[in-house]
Amino acid sequence: MTVTEPDISALPRELLVFEGARQIADGDCVIAGTGLPLLAGLVAQRTHAPRARLLIESGVVFPKVVPTPLSVVDPRIMHAPSKLGSLIESLGGFVQRGLVATGFLGGAQIDARANINSTWIERGSGRVRLPGSGGANDIASHCATIVVLTSHEKRRFPERCDYITSPGFLDGPGARRRAGLNPVRVKVVTDLCVLEGDDTEGELTVSALMPGATVEDVLANTGFTPRIADHLDVVATPSAEHLALLRDVLDPESRYFPERLRNGNTHD
Repeated sequence: MTVTEPDISALPRELLVFEGARQIADGDCVIAGTGLPLLAGLVAQRTHAPRARLLIESGVVFPKVVPTPLSVVDPRIMHAPSKLGSLIESLGGFVQRGLVATGFLGGAQIDARANINSTWIERGSGRVRLPGSGGANDIASHCATIVVLTSHEKRRFPERCDYITSPGFLDGPGARRRAGLNPVRVKVVTDLCVLEGDDTEGELTVSALMPGATVEDVLANTGFTPRIADHLDVVATPSAEHLALLRDVLDPESRYFPERLRNGNTHD
C-alpha cells in the first residue's frame, strides 16, 4: 500500500501570517486585533521576537494569549495580561503617546497612497456603510509602522479611496507632516505580493511577490498602476516546524483557516 505524505505547503492566507510576523522586531509593542494579525503577533513571539508585546484595542495589555480567541472580548485573549484596561488606555495611554511600534489594520479599500477606507464605499445603487474607524485612525496616525494583511482584489485597491478613514500618505510626500501627523511606513501584504512605502516616497511600491505570483497577476488585480521595485524578492515560505506551530499550537481547530478543513490540509 502506498502511503501519501501529508501536504505541508502553506496556504495563501497562512503566508500572510508569516510575512506579517516578519514585520515585528524583537521588543516591539504591537497592536493587533483577532484573526490573522493576532496570529502574526503570536508567531513572532514564538520565533524571532520573544520580547514582542501585544496590545489589544479593547484594553488588554501584554497578554499571554491562549489559542484561539474569536474576538477582542474573548477570555482567551485576556490570559495573564499585565493589565486589563480599557479602550482609552490602549489608544490614549499607548498608541497616541507613540509607544506602539507596529499596528495591524484592515479595510475595504487601500489606495495608491496607502490611505485606508473602512467607513463607506460607492456602489451603483449608492453608498454602502461599513463599520468605520474604531481605533484604526489612531493607529494609522501614531504608529511608526502599519501592516495590512488582505486578499488582493481590484476593488480593494482603487486609485483613490472613496473615503479616507485612516491616513496613509494622504496626498503624497510631506502631506502627513503638513497635517501634523507622525511619519509612517506602510507594508501591505496580500496573497499576490508585498507593497510598501513611506512618507518620502508617498506611494506604494511592489517590493516582493508571493510564491507563484507574477507582476502581471498583481497589475491585473490592482485598480492603479503601482511602482515596481527594480529587484523583486519572493516571499519566503515557512519551515515545516513553523507551519506546525501555526497549525497545531496557535490555531489547532482551524478557526481562522476554515479552508484547511475544506482542503483536508490538517494533521488529524
